Amino acid sequence: MPKDEFDFEDPFELNGVGLVSNEDTTEAMTECFVEEFMRLGHNHKQILAMFRNHHYIGMNLALQKRGEPFVRDMITEVFARRGRAVAWSPGFSRSGPTEGEARSISQETPAPEQVVELDATTTDPMGAPIPNVTM
Repeated sequence: MPKDEFDFEDPFELNGVGLVSNEDTTEAMTECFVEEFMRLGHNHKQILAMFRNHHYIGMNLALQKRGEPFVRDMITEVFARRGRAVAWSPGFSRSGPTEGEARSISQETPAPEQVVELDATTTDPMGAPIPNVTM
């Protein structure tokens, strides 16, 4: 079979399925997002910034649906489970980090074995800053 044709009989063909549910899965979804990006080396402020970015559709949907205090509490809870303390600075605004806060985010060290810097000059295809991870 040619590469570009879809074969419904191929058991190895990747298929996506959407499931409709009456249950609110926002909490579990938010927890998974936070856990995933925490394990990738992002700090709590970077993860909150991803929730604020409308290009991260699932994360932004959770923020819009439940609000920023819920997301902050979930980030704090997930980090605490892994023994990592989270301290939200009083100057960290709810509308997004200012230029000074973006600089402080890039200077924080999320884990002793790796360094993550947020370079505002390098962006992904959607315009979000790409973290520079040094291990």
